[in-house]
Amino acid sequence: MANTFSLSPHTLNLFEDCPRCFWFHVVEGALYKRPEPPASTLPRGMDSLIKKYFDVYRKKKLLPPEIEPFIKGTLVDEKIITKWRNWKTGLSFIDYDGHKLFGALDECLISDGIYIPLDYKTRGFRLKYDSTSYYILQMSCYNFLLYKNNYRISSNAYLVFYIPSQYSSEGVVKFDIEVRKVNTYSLDKVYRIFREAVDILLAGEPPPPSDNCSFCRWAKMVYKHREDKQMRLF
Repeated sequence: MANTFSLSPHTLNLFEDCPRCFWFHVVEGALYKRPEPPASTLPRGMDSLIKKYFDVYRKKKLLPPEIEPFIKGTLVDEKIITKWRNWKTGLSFIDYDGHKLFGALDECLISDGIYIPLDYKTRGFRLKYDSTSYYILQMSCYNFLLYKNNYRISSNAYLVFYIPSQYSSEGVVKFDIEVRKVNTYSLDKVYRIFREAVDILLAGEPPPPSDNCSFCRWAKMVYKHREDKQMRLF
């Protein structure tokens, strides 16, 4: 089907932050994406290690001991989570007119037949009161995708934060672990956000710059500077 789009929790977060930046990111591609600072590979390396760590306990049919006091349930089967962790084979939902929402889920629990998304994050500093707010849409999308794939869900999800706290002379880093249970959006709200994002893309033209977006303000200032400079040439 022509003019269909595939969106992820990441792109929906961008849409919530700034519809204009989202439009350029999806429609125009790499050349017009927001500029990004050099990315550290450390978080990706930690993510891979934590996955392997959880897989060790999955084989034992146990939860990692540091989260076991805070979470009820068991880890989903290895075959299932291997599929869900991959962007190509992960959970997806296709709307009535062919638009797709998809996501790769780090981890998932089963408690009394209920599937509960879990995601682990690494941070450099301890959590603040609103540290989980940025991830609510992401976790809500996972719940939505689970539901659309005929799994029973609750209105909750878990975030597990790994925060470095000590370093020994042997090169061993000790992490503090904080588990946060978050309330996810309703299924209707997730779908509404998804459809609003799709409608922005189907409009054919980028939305106006957002006053709250630093990237839009920067681009506007650059454009104005170039216009002023051009006028001085004549």
